Amino acid sequence: MPLPIETRRLVLREMAAADWRAIDAYNRDPRFHAYLPIEPPDAGTTQSFVALCLQRARERPRRHYDPVVVERASGAILGTLRLSLRRRGIADLGYAIRPDRWNEGFASEALMALLAALRPRLALAEVWATVDPANAASIRLLEKTGFSREGYAREYLCINGVWQDHLLYARLKTDPAP
Repeated sequence: MPLPIETRRLVLREMAAADWRAIDAYNRDPRFHAYLPIEPPDAGTTQSFVALCLQRARERPRRHYDPVVVERASGAILGTLRLSLRRRGIADLGYAIRPDRWNEGFASEALMALLAALRPRLALAEVWATVDPANAASIRLLEKTGFSREGYAREYLCINGVWQDHLLYARLKTDPAP
């Protein structure tokens, strides 16, 4: 993976073991989990998540990319991204920005940079993402970054013990760049 990837305001870099503390800090914010299919984790669970990301980065062939999103000016970790190869040419995408930095354009800047760097390198014809239909900000983010709504999945993910519907979004190779 061509990391680090740098933008005007961000650095996308490989996750490091010490990153768990910064991830744990925003992971404990209940706002962060409003639309996620997991409960707020304890410190041990966050450490295990970081360890899993580090393990996946060593896999060959590599199928998962889990960079942290770092603000260049402050060096603060703003969130994480995930791109997982599902089949040749097809991947799914996840993203997380800490709540106190929402609505500053960091997620769209990070997604655009990641896709620009990885799509040609991995010959991705399709990139998929799911979103809770109630998560208007995430829907706007996906549409702003060139994704189109492709479908509606009933009772797709269990969030806080309740099976919930999700929208399916895709960015296809033939889609024009935003």
